[in-house]
This record gives sequence, structure tokens and C-alpha cells, in this order.
Amino acid sequence: MSLISRFISEQGKILSRRVNRLTLKQQRLITIAIKQARILSSLPFLNNEKKILNNEKKFEKIESTARTTTTG
Repeated sequence: MSLISRFISEQGKILSRRVNRLTLKQQRLITIAIKQARILSSLPFLNNEKKILNNEKKFEKIESTARTTTTG
């Protein structure tokens, strides 16, 4: 699983060939292995933990900027 997780982004997406520096044949094999691991529930289809943290930070920034605006 540690080998397969190197080819997946933080969001759970399969990284491209250019990022992985793989040949076309190697990328196809990695893609098949990742998809099989997802089907067998060894890997999640999406990683929502990071998205939730990022969304909370965005909301905090929006709220803080809304408080600092002045009406004139």
C-alpha cells in the first residue's frame, strides 16, 4: 500500500505520468493496481479529510475579511 500511495495525490487522485516519471506501460499498470485497491476497499475513492480542513480555513478567511470591511 505504501508503494501505491506514492502515486496518489492528497485528494485521492491518480498522479499523471509526468509527475510520476513513468512510462506509458508502467502508468497503466499503476492505474489498474490503484483501481483494484479501491474496489477491494484497500484505498478510499476520495480523501475528504484534507478538503474539510481547507474549506474551514476558507470560511474563516472569508468571515475575517467580511468583518474588516467598512461602509462609507
